[in-house]
Amino acid sequence: MDNQYHNLLSTLFNESLDAILVLDLKTQKFILSNQKALELYNYTKEEFKEITPKDLTLEFITPEEMEKRQKNILEKGWDKFKTKHKTKEGNPLDVLIKSKKIELVPESPLLYITVINLGKEQKIEQEFETIFYSSKDGIATIDLDGNFIKFNDSFKQLSEYSYKELMNISALELFSKENKEKIKELITQVIKKKYIENFETTFITKYEKSMIIYITMNLMPNQKEILLIIKNFTHLKLIELEKKFKSLNELIQNISHQWKQPLSTISIIASGVKLQNELNLYDVSNLDQDMNKIVEITNYLSNIINNFDDMAFENLEKSYSICQLVNEILHDIKKVINKNQITIVTDYKIDNKVFIDKFRFAEAIKNILNNSIEAFIENKIDNRIITIKTEDINSHLRLKIEDNAGGIDEKILPKIFEPYFTTKHQSQGTGLGLTNTYKIIVEMHRYLLSIDNCQIIFNNKKYKGLCVAITF
Repeated sequence: MDNQYHNLLSTLFNESLDAILVLDLKTQKFILSNQKALELYNYTKEEFKEITPKDLTLEFITPEEMEKRQKNILEKGWDKFKTKHKTKEGNPLDVLIKSKKIELVPESPLLYITVINLGKEQKIEQEFETIFYSSKDGIATIDLDGNFIKFNDSFKQLSEYSYKELMNISALELFSKENKEKIKELITQVIKKKYIENFETTFITKYEKSMIIYITMNLMPNQKEILLIIKNFTHLKLIELEKKFKSLNELIQNISHQWKQPLSTISIIASGVKLQNELNLYDVSNLDQDMNKIVEITNYLSNIINNFDDMAFENLEKSYSICQLVNEILHDIKKVINKNQITIVTDYKIDNKVFIDKFRFAEAIKNILNNSIEAFIENKIDNRIITIKTEDINSHLRLKIEDNAGGIDEKILPKIFEPYFTTKHQSQGTGLGLTNTYKIIVEMHRYLLSIDNCQIIFNNKKYKGLCVAITF
């Protein structure tokens, strides 16, 4: 047990954040010095044992005055004073000395001396003051009742109060009635937990202006003051709202674009049926086929509306399995795939969860698949194949969608993502499909998208087609 206590005391002595010295008053030699003392004065442990208190002081002090000071400590049992010391090289130090008498052996008094480097503390205090008064964030110190002690210009400007006015009101007066109790609770929590970080609330200025702020509170070392930092996020919130409105506008345009061709098809079918019926040319046996086509298209349009909530704003906070999501997309367009007699080949070598906006990502993949389907029809391909595979490229997942629809002329390949560019006849082309794919994959999600002609092998036969690759 004695060894355990000895080791504990030795650790506390050597690991102290302050310099500690033990002085033998009879010999005027330092018999112990901790690591902080060695670092502060730049002496070795052996060198410290050879010097006296006079070697450390920068004050002009006679041996008699030194003896009188030490005698005073012995009589009181302790002393505390500020003085100037010097390092081994003679560099000055502003220090606070705390001395306490200890007597392990009768008639052999020792002084236990703690040395606090005031220069370091002053530097830290100066740095704090510089940050406090130059910060663009509103910073104030308040007492535990919420009364202001001091604040910077940024805080004063945000509040729209004068210096005198702020000093005569409580910080609680800067918050709405419903938030005052919450701020009181926060102050109580800060006293217990030492800090509260990024609490969002509404700040009320002198002229009743409301602003959205984030509050951070820290209990100061003296345990009597709280450092209050407020960040004005009103402008950022407006930017975020503007971004959402912009996103909503793009969404409406996108829906409008997706509806145009199906509505046109419904109009053509209905007009054709009406005209042929008026001319007694309509074959009634085609009625079921025409009506089924209209129902199919209206279901497609209805599905877009049903998913409106999912597509309303960007949502990149959830991660999804890429392979599972691709399978869901294939299931959604199963009827179109079967109708166009397309063979889908999947080869998933790797699967990762990736942070994406599920609806928009699905829209991008469907655009790619629809482009292949329309190319099959345009180029009159008989044996239609789409391969979908995943692979690991330098620890990144790459999704590749390849078809055998004949590819694209190399001269026009670089224009493939331009708005309204289409490889199909203009009356058939949707115009914005691959452009939107680029916007979704690259501009919104910040993933890599590439498109190139390629060769695929299926049943030992080579085909020419197009390869679209997304790298996450």
